[in-house]
Amino acid sequence: MNELGKRIKKLRLEKRMTILELADNKMSKGMLSMIENGRANPSMESLKFIARQLGCDPQYLLGNPTPDELKYLLKKLEEAFDKNNEEQIINLTQNIFEQQFPISLESARILDISGRTIIKSDQNRGKKLIDQAITIYERLSLYSHCLAAKVYEVEYLAKNGKYHAALKMLRSVKKEYEEKAIVIDLFVDIEANFVEMVLLFGIGEYKSGKDKLNQLIEISKRKMIFYKMDNIFRIAAFQSLLHNNENDFSYFIKKSEQFAVFSENDRSLAFTLLLQAHYYNEIPKDYEQALFYLNKYATLVKGNLGSDFYYLEKGKALLGKKRMKEALKEFEKFKMPNANSYPLELCMLYTTDAYRAYCLFQLGRVEEAFIYAKRAADNIDSLPETPYHNYIKNTLELVNKNL
Repeated sequence: MNELGKRIKKLRLEKRMTILELADNKMSKGMLSMIENGRANPSMESLKFIARQLGCDPQYLLGNPTPDELKYLLKKLEEAFDKNNEEQIINLTQNIFEQQFPISLESARILDISGRTIIKSDQNRGKKLIDQAITIYERLSLYSHCLAAKVYEVEYLAKNGKYHAALKMLRSVKKEYEEKAIVIDLFVDIEANFVEMVLLFGIGEYKSGKDKLNQLIEISKRKMIFYKMDNIFRIAAFQSLLHNNENDFSYFIKKSEQFAVFSENDRSLAFTLLLQAHYYNEIPKDYEQALFYLNKYATLVKGNLGSDFYYLEKGKALLGKKRMKEALKEFEKFKMPNANSYPLELCMLYTTDAYRAYCLFQLGRVEEAFIYAKRAADNIDSLPETPYHNYIKNTLELVNKNL
């Protein structure tokens, strides 16, 4: 914030220090000049050094942000958050964590957005910021904001593989608000139920997951609110595929596609195309149709193919067409996503090693095949039982017999 630079300069002049004297041999004169003029922000380490040089506490230099400063910062943060620009969020907030924030919506939102970003690299610090935001939301009786922040913490817990703990936490939070008879914003309520549904499917509680899925669809139809409906229908389609219900799959995938087109959400539409490729690879074994949808996907994303689902499905389609060497090249391009996935996604992704092993086996490279087949089996061993387990186990058995 500009006020930080002003305070540093004011105190330096009061102490009759030159920039060079303040910088000593720890900082450059140019950097200090930029900080004083509000064109750069010091790291916390640099801020502590400057405070020591000036004989004051870092908190004094940071000061309490004014309402106008908070509004300006929140506007910038929300713009960066909407664009998923995490680097900008970190740059904007690197000097605010030691400040005392007033009890206001702006303060809570700043802490909330910052925490959601920081938690990915520093779990303890990120959670602390989100918890600070929740405390302010509660003081202001903004319970829908509280629940939204808590649901994010649940999602982060799940993305780190703690699915049962995440489900327990979510149900505890929901129960807390239900017992207090607190009215929650419908969009936040849908978000919470959506996360619960994904967790239920993820840990293998298919019946409870399907009940929650039907509840979400019913609420959306009754209230005429279509928030997350493309995602909800896509998950419904995926569950239908897992249980070989082709009629339901066709219905739900069509609905998902319609909502994605209606909302002009290319990312959601791209996932729908990948799921259709997956369907044609898995159920009717129509590999030409699978390739057709993969080509549509590649066109839609303008060549930004990612490194996971596309190469998995393209490799499977080429393998189905007996184009073994080409299939192997696609599987070799596959990389596990950096972001942690839910169990069902992981089960699907781990099959890549099994398909790669099968290609290597068919090409006579049995020892290499065993390495990938064994890795796939090890990875999937602790996950809920799915049809993907069978292919992985069968591939490992086939390779083992021929070692």
